[in-house]
Amino acid sequence: MKNLSIALNAILLVLVIILFVMVNNLKKSIGQDGGGMSAGKNKLLRVAYINADSINNTYMMMKDFKDEIQAKQAQMQEVYNVKAKRLQDEYEGYMKKKQAGNISELDAQKAEQDMQGKKNELDGLQQQQQELLKDVQEKNIEIEKTVQKYITAYNKTAHLDYVLTYESVGGTILFANDSLDITKPIVNGLNQQYKILKDSAQKAASGTKQ
Repeated sequence: MKNLSIALNAILLVLVIILFVMVNNLKKSIGQDGGGMSAGKNKLLRVAYINADSINNTYMMMKDFKDEIQAKQAQMQEVYNVKAKRLQDEYEGYMKKKQAGNISELDAQKAEQDMQGKKNELDGLQQQQQELLKDVQEKNIEIEKTVQKYITAYNKTAHLDYVLTYESVGGTILFANDSLDITKPIVNGLNQQYKILKDSAQKAASGTKQ
């Protein structure tokens, strides 16, 4: 389960929201004198940033997904622990009988086959863990695309040249002026969008059950 936790934390704590970088006129965006960035001789670039930590903590799609994955992980871990304990107890009992000579060859073969079957079940649970890890990775890509798509739509009215990502720990931006922070409207818009999709999905599910 360790790899799954690492992958989930990577999504929740280090979600990289990289988009809307308009590079068509990149060469023109750098002033001739090297003294700063400008979109031509007279126009300054419009730059804003998004706080990745806030996105991780307040975007409902991410929070719901985190809860879902943690519930599945906990359930899988509990089942795995119970089965592993039973197999361990069975193996120890088998070894005691074998060492004491209190088990026939036929019974020993049956016990070994039974333990191998239980071992295969544990291997199957580990495979499910790998499949869950794959789901996490795919959801990560889906969330990033959703955020990027929303920023692109948002920028149709904001007319920004760059939207950067700020992280309190581990980011490449060491300081960000609060006046450039557009996290709140982005998160609000994403949550409204997600609520509509979630409500529609729940209504569809209810209609299917009826």
